[in-house]
Amino acid sequence: MHSTPVNHATAPSVQETALPAELVDVISSDSLFAQRKALLIEHNGQQYRLQITKQNKLILTK
Repeated sequence: MHSTPVNHATAPSVQETALPAELVDVISSDSLFAQRKALLIEHNGQQYRLQITKQNKLILTK
């Protein structure tokens, strides 16, 4: 039996997909959250929740 090679392509890195610096604003998470642990972002008529986890990481959910 012959095996078929599998392409284990990975997602592009952040650097490979990054926009040019002049098209990106850097906003501090402190200024976004302003002492809150979560906020809602509306995009294309849908709401997404951005929250800070107990491990101090960000998670975005629909």
